[in-house]
Amino acid sequence: MKRTILALGIVMLAFYAITLLLTSTSVRSTNSPNRAAGQVMDISVPRVPQEFLGAAKGLKNPVQLTPENLARGKKIFTSTGACYTCHGVEGKGDGPAGVGLMPPPRNFTDPQFHGLRTDGELYWVVTHGSPGSSMFAYAPQIISEEDAWYAVTYVQTLSGSSQVNQ
Repeated sequence: MKRTILALGIVMLAFYAITLLLTSTSVRSTNSPNRAAGQVMDISVPRVPQEFLGAAKGLKNPVQLTPENLARGKKIFTSTGACYTCHGVEGKGDGPAGVGLMPPPRNFTDPQFHGLRTDGELYWVVTHGSPGSSMFAYAPQIISEEDAWYAVTYVQTLSGSSQVNQ
């Protein structure tokens, strides 16, 4: 078991190192997570495939926007779910594992992004992955489907535009 974990860790480090080596300096040094190689990524393009978009938009978030639920969502985002590795601790899309990914990880602090995406769309991506990107399905493999909703609830507050129910 220890050998398996060690081997997996070595493979992950090797992948990260290769990604850094193969990624151009201009991509790595870009400050905006919605930029890559000098191009702005179009945040209006959904990451849910068109044939599933209607159903995804129709999904309703069962998690109330409360301080307790946000704390649970933040814990999932910053630890259990490892979302921060690509999206960054603050959700800006600047995490260390997200460097050079095309398309780059979403910037969840952008209020314009939240005006374009529903909770259901975000949940769909967490549970199905994002075709054409490096985002794979996290639920139920890494986190539970219930925890995915908590993470989505937390992500929706990162732009500072959501009001928490007391």
